[in-house]
Amino acid sequence: MSRAAVVELIRKGQRFLLSCHTRPDGDAIGSMLGVDALLRSLGKETWMFNVDPVPPSLHFLPGIERIERAVPDGTKFDAFLITDTASRTLLPANLPPTSVTGPVVILDHHFAHDDFGDVIAREPDAVATAEVVMRLMKDLGVERIPAEAAMPLYTALVADTGGFRYRGTSGDILRMAASLLDAGADAVAAPKNLFEVWSADRMRLLQLSLETLETHFEGRFALVQVTQQMSVETRTNEDDAEGLVNYPRMLAGVEVAALLFQRAGDAPVTKVSLRANHDVDVSTIAITMGGGGHRAAAGAAPPIAISAARETLLAAVARALGVTS
Repeated sequence: MSRAAVVELIRKGQRFLLSCHTRPDGDAIGSMLGVDALLRSLGKETWMFNVDPVPPSLHFLPGIERIERAVPDGTKFDAFLITDTASRTLLPANLPPTSVTGPVVILDHHFAHDDFGDVIAREPDAVATAEVVMRLMKDLGVERIPAEAAMPLYTALVADTGGFRYRGTSGDILRMAASLLDAGADAVAAPKNLFEVWSADRMRLLQLSLETLETHFEGRFALVQVTQQMSVETRTNEDDAEGLVNYPRMLAGVEVAALLFQRAGDAPVTKVSLRANHDVDVSTIAITMGGGGHRAAAGAAPPIAISAARETLLAAVARALGVTS
């Protein structure tokens, strides 16, 4: 499958359902909003939804108020476009059947993924799903970026490139970002809201997590943890822990960094966030723990306690780094 099949569906259809993965992030929401603006600029009808609330850091994006929490009853769609989603498990279980949604279209850039979707435009060479959306826009012959698409797509690029600091940031990506700025995106608002607007509770969570900092394998691996008790004490949630993994990554000599986040609930689940420096492929580590992602950023959520996740992770990182006992 390719973007060509997506283009054909868009040209033939009139009413489209849009969504992205649960617990959405900057690329997922930004890309969905970008697709929404693109379709509406072509005179199409759209309905955006996600069962989880949009993180506060993204509330500044135009169009965010149009994202609903459910699919409308009694409406049929010509296609269901899902952005930045590599696994069926990242979608809610009670989605309407394709007789209601139309064919499921995946717009994504993850290397590790499930084979799901009726039409798939998954391009692992893209730094963000927003880049796939920009390519789709060109395929559709849209020469002028819709004004409402500029800020969301620029924000998505900033989010998944770490503010244009990660590998994959190329001249082409910077030129793409420049075109979005020319179309009306705000170069200050995106990084400010994504990376710099923190609550006092979140800052306290960072402090507590850094107290758990540990290094292994002669400083090549660094790890921090967030327990349920920390979340309760600081009145924070999983969204507040987003990005904490970048702090152990800053240590000189670290090749792999990780955050273990203990999710609340009766059954044990530990979210594992991984980041890489240099040439280590952390997606291979995530895959061994039931997850996936990219070479430099990946994750998993194994149904095990945080202590067990730590031991499993240490063994997986040792293999990835070629450490022998």
